[in-house]
Amino acid sequence: MSMNSKFESIFRNDFVKNVLTLFSWNLLAQAVTLLSIPILTRIYTPEEFGAVALFISMVNLFAVVSNGQYDLAIVLPKRNGEAFHILIGSIFITILFSVFALLIVIVFFKPLTGAFESSTYKKIIWLLPLAVFFFGSHKSFSGWFNRSRSYKTIGVNRLIQNTGQTTIRLGRNFFSSGHWGLVTGYIVGEVISWGVMFLQLFKKEFWRLKYVSMKSVSKSLREYLNFPLFLMPMGVLNTISTNLLVFALSLVTSSTIVGHYERAWRVVTFPLTLISSSFGSVFYEKMTRTASRRRFYLLSYFGNFFLALLILFPIAIWGEAIFVFVLGSEWSIAGKIAKYILPLTISGFATQCVSSIFSVIKKNQILLIWQIIYLGLAVGWIFFAKELDVYFLLRVYSWGGAFMYLLLAFIGFIKIESNELLKSADKPLN
Repeated sequence: MSMNSKFESIFRNDFVKNVLTLFSWNLLAQAVTLLSIPILTRIYTPEEFGAVALFISMVNLFAVVSNGQYDLAIVLPKRNGEAFHILIGSIFITILFSVFALLIVIVFFKPLTGAFESSTYKKIIWLLPLAVFFFGSHKSFSGWFNRSRSYKTIGVNRLIQNTGQTTIRLGRNFFSSGHWGLVTGYIVGEVISWGVMFLQLFKKEFWRLKYVSMKSVSKSLREYLNFPLFLMPMGVLNTISTNLLVFALSLVTSSTIVGHYERAWRVVTFPLTLISSSFGSVFYEKMTRTASRRRFYLLSYFGNFFLALLILFPIAIWGEAIFVFVLGSEWSIAGKIAKYILPLTISGFATQCVSSIFSVIKKNQILLIWQIIYLGLAVGWIFFAKELDVYFLLRVYSWGGAFMYLLLAFIGFIKIESNELLKSADKPLN
């Protein structure tokens, strides 16, 4: 086979085509964000970024619980009718949880607002239930379009979301404070993208509603009870782990340092998010159908690992100089922090791209156990090192987290092997 024929066969492959489709639209979406970063860092202060990062971390934490993680289950049923029942059930759960979030804000108003330095958050915190609803139900919509392989729809929606968010944030002068500008941009971007995806879903699938009943929805949700029982707690713990440094640094240092960390994390993960948001969705759908899971898993993991290593290498060498040049003179601390968190970023990216294998083989409890151990070690280290130099805290945290993600990737591969051996043993002999 000639070289041209090999390339043609690769690009005719459904998996590659789907990844490239989603990647292309995500590239446009992220380009909007990328172009805005040097502007936003010059019109908003590190303190404003740090304080708003804390609010968004709270939204992310609540949103993980909001739909019971049933958005991941939507891909799995063989029949579209059953998948649609799961979609409706997950949205209903999101509505109930959003009301619950409102009650939490009312009851725990003082503790929640006490974590913020700005009095503005006594008003902003009331946006939490609204943000949770749109975030959670949006995830469910995306699960449906992922199932139908409508990757162009998902990609276009992300472009709309990033464009709306960035446009609002660039209008800094229209807001009384930078906090309001950043938070409003976040909410408006989510609302606009939610509305576009809802209209597309309503137009194509509205006819299915006449076949929906509480009994059928309840039956479908019970069949995939494994997701809220194991994957949802794991998602909560994972979100806490992902945002742990935002929470911890907010307690042990200033919002300015939190802002530097938030921008460092944002810039370092920016190109990787572009890839993972394209690759992860397609990987999950492909893994449910492929016959050679071990080979596909290894190629996916090591491909993503070395790709991240290649992309982030310049930051490891010229971190501070790159951040000062791109973001502005007051962001050199962010460049220093970016260098320290590279090991965790690279290892975490490679593992997270393939971690959905545990959902595919229905071993979500393994992820839950791993996440509990990871979070316990991370919290223990932060508590021990809270009085030490913040940069030393970050270095140890990063290398420790990198090792834990590597361990999880290895466990995933072992479980694929044991799962395939069990399947082979169950096959009848000829």
